[in-house]
Amino acid sequence: MRVYISQLVETEKIKPILEKYDVGLEIVLFASPYCLDRQDEFIETYKEELGDLYGKIDISIHGPFVELCAGTRDELIAKVSNYRMQQAYDVAKKMNAKYLVYHNGYYPNTYSYIEWMQNAPVFWQNFLGDKKDDGIKVHIENVFEDDYFILNELMEEISDDKTSLCLDVGHVNAYSKIDVMEWIKILNKYIKHMHIHNNCGDRDSHLGINKGDIDIIEILDLVKDKDITISLEITDLDELEESLEILYKNGFIEYRK
Repeated sequence: MRVYISQLVETEKIKPILEKYDVGLEIVLFASPYCLDRQDEFIETYKEELGDLYGKIDISIHGPFVELCAGTRDELIAKVSNYRMQQAYDVAKKMNAKYLVYHNGYYPNTYSYIEWMQNAPVFWQNFLGDKKDDGIKVHIENVFEDDYFILNELMEEISDDKTSLCLDVGHVNAYSKIDVMEWIKILNKYIKHMHIHNNCGDRDSHLGINKGDIDIIEILDLVKDKDITISLEITDLDELEESLEILYKNGFIEYRK
């Protein structure tokens, strides 16, 4: 298991954490279409902000997701979705990223299961068709799904050595009545990445790992020996540092040498 942190605060605030802990960085900046359209400029600025850390830490990218839809019935929306996702993939290649996260984009009760499964696998197969040999892993993330069924079916259609699931445990706890341990049990063979944060089941709070009602340590104990990456998606800087120290004390990460 390899641990990353999702960058949800300014680079100058995250650098001391990256210098202290031996973790990678999941960059969220390029989820923004504004940054994607000016990607070369923002890549260079980002490299300057990271300074000596760039090239020393593992980097990965969270792709765009707002208003994008892989299962859409509208060809124009599919084209825009493909275009934005390709831009993020270009960023990942330019920054030698290890992996790239995209949202599945399914909203319950807006599409029938049958229609979604007619469209989404075709979208992903077309998008990934010319990307099989470059070493960048692609993880498709749950958000509003209230059941694991559609993700399991999607992975049966498209999963391979390159493409797998990102299981966001906070999203499961906030939007599904099915316990996260059951999600892990059913989707286990497809999960290669996880987003880790906590909440109290009422909303997507992105709290520190010890601040909600999910037993994060139990989950990490379950997957620690797997070939898997996890990223802490915690919005509060103090809670992020507290969570990393908990992971250190439990033997999941080490201090950077």
